[in-house]
Amino acid sequence: MIRLKTFLVFVLLCFAFSVNAGKISKAYQALKIYNYFEAKRLFEASLKKETSPAAFGLSIIYFRNDNPFSNIDSAYKYIIISEIKFQSLSEKSKISYLPFGFSISAIDSLKNKIHLKAFKFYKDQNTIKAFDKFISVFVTAPECLDAIDLRNNMAFNETMKIDTYQAYEIFIEKYPYSYEIKEAKERYYLTKFKSLTKNNTIEEFEQFLIQQPNSPFADEAKNKIFILSTKNATVNEYHNFIKKYPDNPNIEYAWLTLYNIYTAAYDLSSLLEFRKEFPDFPFQDILEQDILLCNKTLFPIRENGKWGFADSSGHSVIPCIYEWLENFSEGLAECGVNSKSGFINKAGKLIIPFIYDQVDGFKNGYSVVQQNNKTGIINKLGKRILPCEYGEISEFSEGLVAVSKGDRFGYFNELGNLIIPMNYTKAFDFHEGLAAVELGGQSGYINTKGEVVIGFNYDWVDNFNNGLAKVKSLKKMGLISKNGEFVLRCEYDLIGDFRDDVVMVMKDQKYGFADRKGNLVIPLEYDYSGNFWLPLAFKNGAAVAEKNKKQGLVDITGKYITTKEFDRIEPFSEGLAPVLKKDKWGFIDEKMKLQIPFNYQSVGQFNDCIARVTKNDKIGFINKSGKVVVDFLYSGVEGFSQLSNGLCAVMLEDKIGFVDLSGKFIVPCEIDNVDKVNVNVLKFEKNSKIAYYNILTRNYIWKEEGY
Repeated sequence: MIRLKTFLVFVLLCFAFSVNAGKISKAYQALKIYNYFEAKRLFEASLKKETSPAAFGLSIIYFRNDNPFSNIDSAYKYIIISEIKFQSLSEKSKISYLPFGFSISAIDSLKNKIHLKAFKFYKDQNTIKAFDKFISVFVTAPECLDAIDLRNNMAFNETMKIDTYQAYEIFIEKYPYSYEIKEAKERYYLTKFKSLTKNNTIEEFEQFLIQQPNSPFADEAKNKIFILSTKNATVNEYHNFIKKYPDNPNIEYAWLTLYNIYTAAYDLSSLLEFRKEFPDFPFQDILEQDILLCNKTLFPIRENGKWGFADSSGHSVIPCIYEWLENFSEGLAECGVNSKSGFINKAGKLIIPFIYDQVDGFKNGYSVVQQNNKTGIINKLGKRILPCEYGEISEFSEGLVAVSKGDRFGYFNELGNLIIPMNYTKAFDFHEGLAAVELGGQSGYINTKGEVVIGFNYDWVDNFNNGLAKVKSLKKMGLISKNGEFVLRCEYDLIGDFRDDVVMVMKDQKYGFADRKGNLVIPLEYDYSGNFWLPLAFKNGAAVAEKNKKQGLVDITGKYITTKEFDRIEPFSEGLAPVLKKDKWGFIDEKMKLQIPFNYQSVGQFNDCIARVTKNDKIGFINKSGKVVVDFLYSGVEGFSQLSNGLCAVMLEDKIGFVDLSGKFIVPCEIDNVDKVNVNVLKFEKNSKIAYYNILTRNYIWKEEGY
């Protein structure tokens, strides 16, 4: 009985299997002839019993495009079901399904095709939502990585269009592993920095540092605080900044800039005053060294074709290693190496590196430098105030400097900010708050704000001096005040310079003198001969006045002192005035009495009781009594007072020497050229060799080998 029951069960199972196998077979047959409706019905009917081959068939139907059931998502759903259930099939079953083209390799092949088709389908939609759908559904697709990259890039581009730190923050949170994450973070920090400091105020930057202490823009905020706190570059601004922000990274630069501004003159008094006022200066070694060196005189010396410096004792203190150098100016000296210029201090330390083609000596703390035929400005710390991209650059005057670019001029301040636009064809230094500028071939004046104060009405203008300036219009000269009003109208051929508050004015070859109010205090009644030697200015209360080829003197009241017996007269000096009579010169006193006879071809004025005179084409010196103190031997001389210490430069056969008041040679006439270094030291050049001579001790300080 038991055997009979077992046999019946077996028979039923075999029958069931054959029925199912028949459905799958029929389904694949229907699929083969593209009867998709029947195939789909049969596959769905077989899903419960023969899941893997039925799901595979459904996946094929949904994958294909030639039927109304085409759906890539469903195709993927059923291929995954087929793949999973395939593992549970017996080997016998797997073999039995082979005639239908169903196998693990067929599953893999179809799945790959589904991946590719799905990726193309969602990629063609080109939306973040579509890529998200592909990534979330087709998790086994190799193309998921590409989809993620494309989705992330699209999301980042959309974020950049919004360009707010909030948008970047959302992107960073949502896509932390994207390739764009680094740039997203950079843009997040940048946009947040800009957003929180949009008004560019010190208060905003201070709050930013409190709120965002670890931001990569923290240093930028600190730099902005420094710039805004010192926008006028004054000593007080730098010192207040130092006291308020002791941890700012610009503190060192602030201290050194303050120091350089305060001690720009580089003299002992300013250095000592600085030490007294700023005892907390952190670079005391620099200050003490400068105090020791500021009054130390150093002279350029040359050894074996290289240049260095020696002190006033003639000792080499800075080695001769430079191709060229210049004298010290404000504590720094230009020097050259490898055809490039830089600056050293008096200790021989390189302060500004050799990077410039050409530099000018420092003046008021600034130097004009050149690179690639363009000029710029640096300060004594080497910081570029203006980059090397300009043409002409003048010197700072009243806080501004005239600069050209192309054929236009404008003005920058000491921070390198353009204050007056580059609108002018010429521009000059400021004097008394006004600068002369040219536009369209005509000249006028602007103030330090760039406002036109005096219009472009003149062919030429001069700088203001004590509230007045000379101008020219239609080839005639006049005098104007700072409000542009005429003090003297443009009707004169020539206007001199003010001396004793009066100025020479000339018209139609007649000259007189006007005061600062434009009054002709001395009428135009004197003859203007055009001789360059005529001293047309007041000196010691009188001026030369010429009538009918004879000269006299006129005082400030206009009183004319005639000197009919003289052909020419020059101003008084030390109580004596040179006078000419019949081609010979002598000297008269203030009572017009002859004190030194007419014995000379030419004379100079008295200085320190000595005057240069010429006789028989040779030059000598006389005293106020007319006694010869240096004999008539020389073809040229330099006045005693100009060299002081009782020495005079004399010339014989184009060679220079020095004699004392007795006429004795102190230095023989063998020198080619002489330059005055300071009040006591002269630089001699002989046969292209140099030496330094102390006229106080009358000894050589230093001589180049071969001198």
